[in-house]
Amino acid sequence: MRNLNKKKIALLTACVVSAVGHMAFAAEADNYDEYSGADYVVTATKTQIEKKEVPTAVQVVTQEDIQQMGAYNLQDALKYATGVDVQSLGMTGNQVMVRGMGTMHTLILVDGKRMADEDTPATQNHYVLNRINMADVERIEIIRGAGSAIYGSEAMGGVINIITKKASQPSAVIGLNTGTKEVNEYFNYASGRQGKVAVKVDGRRTKVRDIYSSPGNSNQFGNKQYFNADIDYAFDDNSGLDITAGYMKEKLTGLSNSVSTTGSLSTQNNSYNQERKDFGIGYYGKDAKNDYTLRTYYSELAKDQTAVKTYPNSPMIGSFLNTNDEHNFKKFVVEGKNTYSADENNKLTYGAEYKHEKSDRTYRSLFMPEWMGFSWAEGISNHSIDTYAAYVQDEIKVGEKLLVIPALRWDYHDQFGSEVTAKLGSTYSLDAANRIKFNVGTGYRAPTLYELYADMKKSMGGMSVNVVGNPDLQPEKSFDIDIAFEGENGKANYKLSPFYNHIKDMIGSKTTYIFGPTGGISGANSSYINIDEAEIFGVEAETGYSFDNHWSAMANYTYLNAKDKDTDERLENRAKHTGTLKLSWTDAKENPLTASLWSKWYVAYYYAEKEYTYNNVNFVVDKVINKNLRVYAGVDNIFDKDLGSDLWIDGRTWRVGAEMTF
Repeated sequence: MRNLNKKKIALLTACVVSAVGHMAFAAEADNYDEYSGADYVVTATKTQIEKKEVPTAVQVVTQEDIQQMGAYNLQDALKYATGVDVQSLGMTGNQVMVRGMGTMHTLILVDGKRMADEDTPATQNHYVLNRINMADVERIEIIRGAGSAIYGSEAMGGVINIITKKASQPSAVIGLNTGTKEVNEYFNYASGRQGKVAVKVDGRRTKVRDIYSSPGNSNQFGNKQYFNADIDYAFDDNSGLDITAGYMKEKLTGLSNSVSTTGSLSTQNNSYNQERKDFGIGYYGKDAKNDYTLRTYYSELAKDQTAVKTYPNSPMIGSFLNTNDEHNFKKFVVEGKNTYSADENNKLTYGAEYKHEKSDRTYRSLFMPEWMGFSWAEGISNHSIDTYAAYVQDEIKVGEKLLVIPALRWDYHDQFGSEVTAKLGSTYSLDAANRIKFNVGTGYRAPTLYELYADMKKSMGGMSVNVVGNPDLQPEKSFDIDIAFEGENGKANYKLSPFYNHIKDMIGSKTTYIFGPTGGISGANSSYINIDEAEIFGVEAETGYSFDNHWSAMANYTYLNAKDKDTDERLENRAKHTGTLKLSWTDAKENPLTASLWSKWYVAYYYAEKEYTYNNVNFVVDKVINKNLRVYAGVDNIFDKDLGSDLWIDGRTWRVGAEMTF
């Protein structure tokens, strides 16, 4: 950790001391017992607020939604969320985009906490959705639009907060599901409040099936294990201590074939070993005016990936270790927050954060065995970053119809210095059922350690690829504005929201190719650059209608125009038009049978300088047998839509599952 001067230390200390308290997000989520979970959110303002009132575009995926979709991972749970695009990437991970902002601009939290995860543009957020234990998910809150004013860096596009189940009510769940992709066994146990103590434990064991995309090429398959524990100790009715711990282990294998520039066929056995550990402790308390919180947590992800290459047509070469990648990500956070309720019309929230991030990486690559005269290419990158922040937000009710929420945040980055971001949101109620929402704010994202200091040398087939960081990168900055019209009318509801985002110094990559004597590409050098300006304009529309006690429908549509302002070219990995249509039926009995059919369309999806238009159709049925047992089954991509090697889409997949509650 680098030293700060006394003035900065004093400022941080004063902010944290003023915000003494509990693990805010867990405490506030416990209050959902008092309300309808779908009607209240905590992520948008870091306070519990009615979803209708919050100015920010927000969507809640409830536990009921997750069950009715038969979702056994977060990718499934986010399938028809408005303004969110989750794309599979070559059978490895997922790209997560909100309102056309890249996966690097989406902040994914678990109970409001950042997790140690991969920080490269090629992997950040790509794997995180597959590393969450779905057995522990209570609900998912999706915030669309810049969230930097209260969350800082990485939240330029939006925030996805996964809220876990709590120990306040006694329950026990065991479940099993299987399908095309994987098999899951899981449990979740909550003791309820037993005197001063409440305990929750949950776990999941997953076997990912080996699925071959083509002869000799497969996904990452193998075993995953997850375990989480939470102990809540109440000192009295208004204060307590919360201790959390989590563990994840993945041991996966992937197979691939490649042909070198000389025409030699090679096969590669890839090993992916990942282990993550999480620990946290928080104190919470409240009185007549204050709801204060203080917590600290630590998260560590260790990666160990190797590749063994074999030349089956050249027995003399045989097999040899081709690459070895050891990468550790560590994140340590201290944060405090207080919400002061001056009166029923004014609620002031303020807090401070300290974050230490460290990345240690050693990369080794060998094109041919050493005995043939080839030498190892090595890359080493060991760096850390310290950031400090303080923020303030005020929720002001003006009369009976207007809510105004200004927010201001100061961030100090030990390499880039200070940055101030701001946001102003407002909600005006036209009447009890209709409202107008307006937001304007600025966003900020500092380059990751990998973007700044990468030093990777890798052989791919007959090519050598070098990726180097750029310590001269500047942080990305954005200006975000949106307006929304929404309401309910009897059995119908609607939302319409145009939005605009201007991004300065967007971080991209620049690649220079090396050509061999015959004119073919023999290598590539890649580094990171700032793109002067980019802009994204779009419109979101949502509607839902309940025909009767049995039938209901929902639809959403997003228009997106995202481009590089300097070249006027479209930004890749984005569709110009995206839409979802969902039809649901229930028998409306005490133990209901529900069925849902939905389709998602992509029109003019821009990738590798080509446009693609496609859709997939999905179906799921869920049956509650009795108060203790439910079963479900689903099929995705019913018509087995396939775009070949151009753009990866899962073919037809199926899943069935059962869950018992005690």
